[in-house]
Amino acid sequence: MKAMVVTPYFYPHMGGVQKYIYEIGTRLQRVFGHDLTIVSSNWHQEENTTKTEQIGGLEVIRLPYQFKVSSTPVSLAWERALRELIRSERPDVVNGHMPVPFIADVAARASSGMQVPYILTYHNDLTGYDLLTRMFGQCYYPILGSRTLHLSDTIIATSDYYAGRSPHLRKHLPKLRYAAPGVDLDRFPENRSDFLRRKYRLRDERILLYVGHLDRESQHKGVQYLIRAMKTVRESTDAKLIIAGRGNYIDHYREVAANEGVSGDVIFAGFIPEDEVPLYFNSTDLLVLPSCDRAEGFGMVLIEAQACGTPVIGTDVGGIPFAIDDGVTGLIIPPRDARGLADAIVRVLGDPDLYRLMAQNGPRRVRNLFTWEKSAAVYNQIFREVARERT
Repeated sequence: MKAMVVTPYFYPHMGGVQKYIYEIGTRLQRVFGHDLTIVSSNWHQEENTTKTEQIGGLEVIRLPYQFKVSSTPVSLAWERALRELIRSERPDVVNGHMPVPFIADVAARASSGMQVPYILTYHNDLTGYDLLTRMFGQCYYPILGSRTLHLSDTIIATSDYYAGRSPHLRKHLPKLRYAAPGVDLDRFPENRSDFLRRKYRLRDERILLYVGHLDRESQHKGVQYLIRAMKTVRESTDAKLIIAGRGNYIDHYREVAANEGVSGDVIFAGFIPEDEVPLYFNSTDLLVLPSCDRAEGFGMVLIEAQACGTPVIGTDVGGIPFAIDDGVTGLIIPPRDARGLADAIVRVLGDPDLYRLMAQNGPRRVRNLFTWEKSAAVYNQIFREVARERT
């Protein structure tokens, strides 16, 4: 069958949603025989034209945008463009992805107008990192989002844990299905390494790792709390923190480290090439994701690290408590608590038995629950069921 997947961004723009779509989409084609077309906006202004390309065997159609609100691309011409694409591509289902608003909302309306089943993948609630974006998020649901949820034949969430705590998804529980992010177990084997120790010329220090966006728009990741925690960690443990990722807020985080007196203990690694990501996870002692609001719908790096046998620490927000088995594969702590985060880090690193237990349990849990093959199989079933119900 033929499916059209609509997303605000796609490769080469990197992010959890893009990876989720790519990994599931390539498996839907290769394993289950679906024919997928990805429809996305452009990311760079200089490439802001309509164009078609192939990425990983997927046909990708990029539509120009007219302007951006924060990181949200917008075009008032998209509904007409999507109707024309639906008419020419003739998909059996359309699958939109949010939380970045507008294009998924437009896709819902275009699909409804063209009598094509619409499936919404809802990664997390739309929140905001400052007053303006929080106000935007509060206006989004009454203006666009609630209608999009209503128009969707099926809504896919990444976990029932998150859905049960979302004020927006709770209203649509009967049509909810679940497909968690996964891990490519061939790419993320449990294969311990001294890669980071050699790369940064470290000696006996324990290595802490954060991997993620470092944009001003990604302040929900809580990086500032992790940097502040390092001051307390260093009082009892010889440790270095490696912060990996790129973004427009790195200078701010450097300033936080300087103000806390830990500049010498924090390494800003920059962007990690895809082939080095497993090496980072396999050569760190502990991965930390200190997110501080519901914009963290899951935390894919948490399960990738666990697959490599690396214990993790996350916060009690969004979908993180589903990604971590508290006390078994890692620890869950309250958000926005630098002291509590430091205590959790010291506890895991200072208890060899607990550390060994978490390192052993992580790969087992990922194999049982979080593989892309399992998630693609869920999508295959949903696509076929929804298309069949409309015939």
